Amino acid sequence: MFEFRAYEPLRANRWIIETSPTEITPYLFRKYRMFNEGNKIVFKTEFLETVDISYNPLDLMEITDITLKYLDPVGEVVGGFKMIVGGLNFDKKHSYSDDEFLITKMRFVIEQIQPLYKKSEEIYSSHGQPKE
Repeated sequence: MFEFRAYEPLRANRWIIETSPTEITPYLFRKYRMFNEGNKIVFKTEFLETVDISYNPLDLMEITDITLKYLDPVGEVVGGFKMIVGGLNFDKKHSYSDDEFLITKMRFVIEQIQPLYKKSEEIYSSHGQPKE
């Protein structure tokens, strides 16, 4: 007999990004994009800087790990990816003619990627396969 399972679709605005060893405050990230260029995975993101929180460009160059966590409606982690960085670029620009937010853009070439798993009684990977 078929068993109906309720599901909650992932939402485009329920995620957090964590970086290490340089820790960028997760709520400062505005958006991300993950795509391929040939056989390489590229992860692009951008974050705000504030009057209280600013990052030294040399520290940004030290980032080796990125964790993208997908969240459910109450903020629990339900999946995502742990990524090892193979290379990165950043872009900061300022102008007296621009009154927008100060944003730093980052581009990472991903060397390794592993899915994160939902922590529950029934454990599934972020792409729907059972975990062993």
